[in-house]
Amino acid sequence: MIAYLIKRILGAVPLLLGLVTLVFLITRLLPGDPTLLFISPKVPPHIAEQLRTEFGLDRPMAVQYIRWMAGLATGNLGFSFTHQRPVVDVIGDAFLNTALLAGAAIILEVLIGIFIGILAAQHRHSFLERWISYSGLVIYTMPVFWVATLLLLFFSGVLGILPSSHMHAIGAEHLNPFDYCLDLLKHLILPALTLALPGAAGLARFVHTQLAITERQQYVSVARSFGFSDRRILLKYALPNALLPLITLVGLELGGLLSGALVTETIFAWPGIGRIAVTAIFARDYPLILGCTIISGIVIILGNLFADVLYTAVDPRVKVTT
Repeated sequence: MIAYLIKRILGAVPLLLGLVTLVFLITRLLPGDPTLLFISPKVPPHIAEQLRTEFGLDRPMAVQYIRWMAGLATGNLGFSFTHQRPVVDVIGDAFLNTALLAGAAIILEVLIGIFIGILAAQHRHSFLERWISYSGLVIYTMPVFWVATLLLLFFSGVLGILPSSHMHAIGAEHLNPFDYCLDLLKHLILPALTLALPGAAGLARFVHTQLAITERQQYVSVARSFGFSDRRILLKYALPNALLPLITLVGLELGGLLSGALVTETIFAWPGIGRIAVTAIFARDYPLILGCTIISGIVIILGNLFADVLYTAVDPRVKVTT
């Protein structure tokens, strides 16, 4: 297992380098000059040149790339143009917020997906099963921004029971610990649901299909011949085997969650990596764009690796090869 992990990690290094190199080239080819965002049109041109020199933008692209890669090797991701702080500090402040949002979304996605999938499997060949299947397909194909709009319209606009944006209410820092956490939870529900619902619809269809396949296996027929109830057969025999492939699927969902966070965090003004990445793109903040890219790539690779390791641990039939 250790040799397998080392091989996977070493194999991910060229992938990360290729990703960062591609993003580096794309950002440099984007139209616009970052220095123009910090100065007035009335400022003399030599001031802009001084800023370009300070940011290192006056050097050839190859020199900029080598300098950035040299800094990356030492853990230095550069200096953010817009935040006027090291990129590591900017991302460090936002990473925990994104981790909280993504973690809540994954939990909701798995719980809702499994529950709906089991519900559809228990009512096979019924109107409820067809309704779950069709509505799940619609939700799965809906864009994230449209899911966010519908949730905001219903829960915040019509019912008025959940806040529409930000991570905390104004003055929340003066609340006692319990009320502070309750305020955070209220602000977390809508963005977490926005990220979770499309994935949950996909998981529900997957669980439903896997249960239908598993229930045709011989060991299920044997259990049914012993007189076990359908509920016991479903929960004790069919469900555990049907959920094994779900581990890998959830690991792959990390990429979708991070891409969805770009839109979700912007809509709900959630102070995470997705939001600062969007603002960095509009501001041509090259170091921050690259920093967000490499952190996101690392998270996705580690998520896939964790899913593979966990799948091997829970299913002894699967063996790793080095």
